[in-house]
Amino acid sequence: MKGKKNLPKQFEASTGAEVPRRDSTLRNGLHLLEALSVQGAMSLGELSRATGIGKATAHRLLQTLSEEGYAEQDADTSRYAATLRLWEVAMMRSEQPDRVSPCLPALKQLRDLSRETVILGLIDGDEVLYLHRLDSPEAVRTFTRVGDRAPAHCVATGKAILAFDPAGEERWSNLTLEAFGSETITDAAAFAAEMKATRERGHSINRGEWRGGVRAIGAPIRGWNGRVRMALSIAGPAERMPDDRIAELAPLVMNAAEDASAALQGRKDNP
Repeated sequence: MKGKKNLPKQFEASTGAEVPRRDSTLRNGLHLLEALSVQGAMSLGELSRATGIGKATAHRLLQTLSEEGYAEQDADTSRYAATLRLWEVAMMRSEQPDRVSPCLPALKQLRDLSRETVILGLIDGDEVLYLHRLDSPEAVRTFTRVGDRAPAHCVATGKAILAFDPAGEERWSNLTLEAFGSETITDAAAFAAEMKATRERGHSINRGEWRGGVRAIGAPIRGWNGRVRMALSIAGPAERMPDDRIAELAPLVMNAAEDASAALQGRKDNP
């Protein structure tokens, strides 16, 4: 079996967390698809252990997924894998609307000027979904995978969206401020102060709150209706992002976000 990768947060439903039970069959089928997408080909036993779904139930659901074209079983190894059908559905969804293309010129210019990894993120519940990434040209750089999620309260893109969206306070005041490291802000009053400071300076800062060795600067991207559901950020190794360099790079990040906002506002099918 391949080394275990981090499974999506949604897997909590089948690993013991308190989640409202609605349609458990659908939920379990989705968990199986997510496991196959994250970890690659797996045996029935491996899938059962990874998701917490019993073998008999998993086998029945995998047969249905195979019949519908979302999974397939290797005749030689008996291992299951996700098919390209899932990718096809994702591509159809991603094209309506296109949130990335209008922002690309600003993202590329920011990457070239900062020489750090640039990330575009979209808020989804209490998490940020990473839509696009441009890698730093430096030999040592941070790595974020497109399609990954991160807790909004401790990454630069998420903090920028929460601070600047007109409805952001209602969202962040109800967050569970889970700790992911020693720098994560977990106190509600301290987080409220952080949101106020973020608005005042015009950009957010991740001081290693999600991954200890990574620091980042974020700024909001405003849609045509004034809402903030997206943000961009630059991220780099903590040793390359001391406070004085953050202060130096912050105007570049804010300018890029303004350029991306202007481009996005020309597209009324965007948020």
